[in-house]
Amino acid sequence: MTNIIRGKQISHVDLQYRVAFYHNLSPDQMDQTISIELMKKQDKRTAEKIYGALLSAVYVDHAYNGEVMSERPGFEKLLEDARAGKFDMIVTPTLKHFTASSDETLQITEELLALPAPVVIRFEKDMLDSEFIHEILPLLREVKHG
Repeated sequence: MTNIIRGKQISHVDLQYRVAFYHNLSPDQMDQTISIELMKKQDKRTAEKIYGALLSAVYVDHAYNGEVMSERPGFEKLLEDARAGKFDMIVTPTLKHFTASSDETLQITEELLALPAPVVIRFEKDMLDSEFIHEILPLLREVKHG
């Protein structure tokens, strides 16, 4: 089955929602190889069952606080792939482990939502997403400067 979109034939597979997962793990754990492989399998199941999406990629860093970007090659690759349109949504456990600061989170959120094909970030344990954050951002700025 194919659809015609803007004069181009696109198969139903090409229209599938794509999701990427990002994990920033504690660098203290000695051997995470097995747990990372299990995590990737769980991410694939979550992508399919919870989000009805294809798993695009899983990005992992071992820099718990996320303060130094050079210690976070997975995060840098995640942003590069998001800008390249390789997925529609990023799923990560918490705001706390996503970036080093709330300002950085807001900056990245705004950037990804402003892309020609916006990328939403879902913070699972916090039960938040970047669209909600973007909606309340003007209120937060007003409080900060008000």
